[in-house]
Amino acid sequence: MRWILTAASMLALNAHSAEITVMSAGAVKAPFMDASAQWSKDTGHKVSATFDPAGPLRQKIASGMRGDIVIIPIESFAALEKDGVIVAGSRRDLGAVSMGAAVKEGAPVPDISSVEALKVTLRNAKSVTYMDPERGTSGKHFDATVLPRLGMRDEVRAKTKLGQGGSVAEFVASGEAEIAFQNVTELLPVKGVKVVGLLPAELQSPIVYAGAVMNGAKNPGEAQQLLDYLASPAGRRVFLDKGFAAP
Repeated sequence: MRWILTAASMLALNAHSAEITVMSAGAVKAPFMDASAQWSKDTGHKVSATFDPAGPLRQKIASGMRGDIVIIPIESFAALEKDGVIVAGSRRDLGAVSMGAAVKEGAPVPDISSVEALKVTLRNAKSVTYMDPERGTSGKHFDATVLPRLGMRDEVRAKTKLGQGGSVAEFVASGEAEIAFQNVTELLPVKGVKVVGLLPAELQSPIVYAGAVMNGAKNPGEAQQLLDYLASPAGRRVFLDKGFAAP
């Protein structure tokens, strides 16, 4: 009898389950997948997510692509609100992330603890990788802010392999680059590399990622429930465990 009741309950739950489609920046992939999996288990709703660098994600939205939720750096939200892409009041800030560096596992650990130490490390590196500034927010910051402040943009770019998506630490793991610079949350999941640490505080500009329900969402109610969960203490704990800071 207990099995029959349980089976009946599961059928009732599945009958009312929704599939939430999410268009997201790649930096939140690791915590989002873990947190949304728990939410799906608790609610019976499915989550289908795609992950892109912020640049291509903005291009997809501009072309008319839509889902139930968009997750993107908060710098993009003013334009999304102006263009009527997202539902007013639905935004939830999920976490902030800073830039770090990674080298191949077993390689000597370079010093990036100060501006001067970072300059020496970059000068001595045979090859460097970071995200294409036209595609990723971290690459834009590193290329347009960090390197110019160090007075080394042309010097470093001459030996740089630009990433087009995913984690640039993959280039380090495969031996295609000696040192990678990206959001630390995108470096940490890559096997075969060691995260050296964060860039000096004066070179940081932490990126806050947020999510919102998109206008025209097929499942706006469930989408808002998922965002509320991600921003709750339980959801935020997953983000903190994956290298994010509270927004």
